[in-house]
This record gives sequence, structure tokens and C-alpha cells, in this order.
Amino acid sequence: MISFNTPKQFWLFSLIFLSACGSGSSNTKVPQSNTSESPTPITQNNIEDNYNIIIYGNSHSSQLGRIIEHIIENQYPDKSVQTTTVSGPFLDNIVSIRANVDKLKNKNLSHAIFQGQKYSQSGLTTFPTDAAEHLISSAKAQNITPILFPEHPQRGNLEEGQRVYDLHLSISAKQPSCVAPIGLVWNRLLVLMPNAKLHMDDGNHASYAGNVLTAMTFSEIITSRPADIMKFDPTINLSKQEQALFGQVVTEVLNLYPACGVS
Repeated sequence: MISFNTPKQFWLFSLIFLSACGSGSSNTKVPQSNTSESPTPITQNNIEDNYNIIIYGNSHSSQLGRIIEHIIENQYPDKSVQTTTVSGPFLDNIVSIRANVDKLKNKNLSHAIFQGQKYSQSGLTTFPTDAAEHLISSAKAQNITPILFPEHPQRGNLEEGQRVYDLHLSISAKQPSCVAPIGLVWNRLLVLMPNAKLHMDDGNHASYAGNVLTAMTFSEIITSRPADIMKFDPTINLSKQEQALFGQVVTEVLNLYPACGVS
């Protein structure tokens, strides 16, 4: 999302400016990852009865928490879900405020979702990933399951979904984490349902349907219960056929690209 000659970058630049004006930003440096130490393995908290999830990210994840809560609790009455969202332009901005990282010390947290890694739309520029690595490491130190959230591609740019996913795989290679294949799920759904309106009119942010598809993906990752056997939920504003196809695509892609590796 870092190409200043695109509408998307203009919007993000505006977001950074507004966030800087409205929040108590800090000049704290992002801690450097210690690559000389053996990375902490991922703790799987999928069998918990109560999911307490913290979400770090920008406007692309602002609606995620409430939809995850709705889907999991409606599908699985034996589960309860509570989500907290920590907002900022990008992960490096979020990490620069120590209080944001300290939220991971909450002993009741089961999962942490990290969205907002800087990347170049053109693929010609690289950005540091220290902030994402530090958040992953901090989460695992508390036995929290970390999940990286590569954003969905912009409308009409399927290649972007793969590239952003690959970027997050490279982060996980340095600091092991689950990686949600969001862009790949969107790409597959759009192949099967080309007229699906997953984007808002800006061609960038997720529509209601897009947010549901993303949340269904996280539901399967968090619970390890396949989305393709979810029952129809009349409280979700999508048809029975749409919900069924969404679930089939989520499970199909996660079978091909397991978020947390092969168990």
C-alpha cells in the first residue's frame, strides 16, 4: 500500500496524517528481532472454549472483530468470543507506542491478529518487517497464537493478493506465525463468482460480503472447524448459496495453504 502515485496510497497517506494528529504518537524505536535465538514455536489455542482475540491493524481490519465474534458464536454455541482492536496506520506505527505492545501481556488472550505490514504495490520497494516480527515474538512469549493478516488485493489486481501473501510468508519464515491466506481466498472466490462484490466502491476496502469472507477464513483458522460445513446463518445478509460457496472456498484454500502449517 505504499505507492504514492495511486489513489490507494493517497488515502493511506491521509490516514497516517490524521492518525498522527489525533493520537499520542511516540518516537520509540521498533525493537530489533534477535535472529541469533531459536524462534519460539507457535502455541495452538484452537481447542479453547473462550477465545479472547486482539487485532492490530488499520481500516482494513476495523470491522473484523465483531464479524468474527458473530460467526463463531452463531456457528459454535460451545464457544464464546471477545475481541479487542488496536488501531494505527501501520504495524511500525502501532509498535512505536509501548502501551500497544504491552496489551499482549494480557494472560487471557488466546489469539493475536496482525494486519498493516507496509508493502509496495509495484513490488519494487521493500520495507522493514521488524514490527511484525516483534509483535509475533511478544505474542508467543505469552502463549498467544499469532496470525498474520495479509490484506486482500485491490479490485482487478489478483497478482497483488499472491505477492502480499508471499511477503507475509517471508515474515513467518523469520519469526514463525500462522499466515491467513486472505488474498488467495478472495482470488479463488472471484474466479468462481466473478460478479461477487467483495470491495467497496473505492476498489480498496472490503464490502460487507468481503468482510464476511475474510472473517470466515479467520473463523476456520481460530477454531480449526471447517468453514465448508457451517450451517446457513439467516442473520448474515448473504444468500444460502453465497454462504455455502464462501465456506467451500475458505476450506479449499486453507487445505492447499494451511495457515499454521501442516499439523
